[in-house]
Amino acid sequence: EMYDPKHAGSGHAKKQPTDSIRTVKSKGEDSAISSDGLVNPTITMPRPTFQLAGVRKKTEKTTQLGEVYQKDTLGKVRLRIQDKELQEMRDEGMCLSMHQPWASLLVAGIKGHEGRSWYTAHRGRLWIAAAAKVPEQHDIYQIQENYIAYYQDENIEFPDSYPTSCLLGCVDVIDCLSLEEYQEQFPHGESSSPYVLVCENPKQLVVKFPVRGKHKICENASS
Repeated sequence: EMYDPKHAGSGHAKKQPTDSIRTVKSKGEDSAISSDGLVNPTITMPRPTFQLAGVRKKTEKTTQLGEVYQKDTLGKVRLRIQDKELQEMRDEGMCLSMHQPWASLLVAGIKGHEGRSWYTAHRGRLWIAAAAKVPEQHDIYQIQENYIAYYQDENIEFPDSYPTSCLLGCVDVIDCLSLEEYQEQFPHGESSSPYVLVCENPKQLVVKFPVRGKHKICENASS
C-alpha cells in the first residue's frame, strides 16, 4: 500500500518495507534466507527441463504457455521431467534385458557398472530381465573367476543359478557416464564400453516372473 500524505492525520500510517526475507547470491545462484537464518532449499534448485520419452513419429507443437511438446502417431503426448531427484523417487517400470550371467550378477550386487554402446537419460529404478540365451557353464566359471580377481576376494557369494527369460530384480541407476568420465571417476572400473550405467541398491525378486526381453531400456517390466 502506497503512503498518501493526504491521509497522514486520519489514522493511516506509512508501511515500512519488511526485511524478513532478503535475497543473497552464493556461487552464482540466487537463494532466500529468512531473518531467523532458515534457508529455503527450493530457491537454489535448478529448474526441471522436459524431454520427450517413448514416442515414435514426432510432430512438434507449442502450447499457449510456450512449452514445446511432440505428439506420436497414436496421439499420445508424453513429457518427462529431467529432474534426477524426482526420477530416483519414482518407479516407471523401465526394464533392461541382459544376458546371463551378467544379469544375475548385477541384481546380486556383484556387478555394479553395466556397459552399453548408447547413452540413456534414465535415472532411478531400473528393472533387470534375463534374456532367453542360456549361458555356457565354462563362461559362467570364467566370469566368476574374473570377479574374484577384480575384488581380490575368494569368498564372494555368487548366485546358485542363472535363470533365463524372467524378471530378476532391480537396481537404481544414479548416472550414465561416457567412457572418459567413467575412467576419471573409476580409474579401476570394470567396464570399457562407450557408456556405463552406474548402479546402486540392487534388489532380487524372490519369485522370478517370466518376461520377454526387449532392445535397450523399455517400459512396463511387468508385461
